[in-house]
Amino acid sequence: GHQSDGSGDYWLVIVNTPHGRIPGKAKAGKAWYAFGGKEHETNDFHWLKAAGRYRVHLERASSVPHGAVVGYQHNNNSAVFGVICHTPHGNIPGKCNGREAHYCWGGKENTCN
Repeated sequence: GHQSDGSGDYWLVIVNTPHGRIPGKAKAGKAWYAFGGKEHETNDFHWLKAAGRYRVHLERASSVPHGAVVGYQHNNNSAVFGVICHTPHGNIPGKCNGREAHYCWGGKENTCN
């Protein structure tokens, strides 16, 4: 992903949180994730690495697409998968539950369609 606020490129990661393993964004040893309406920062996360070829899934999904990077959020007992949200602030890594996607930016959890 890439934020247009001058902070540059971000990568999709899985963040270890008190709320489960949640997809988020990272760069330079720090990660951020959206949860509970806020943006949270941590250094406890896992980088994702594509082995061989990968495919970008460009259509809307009502459930987790096969092969998606999946996390799990404890508060609603549901799987969330990693996505890139196309936002006014750039293309930002985030999470999706199959109905709506969320990303963190500006200290808040934001929704994208």
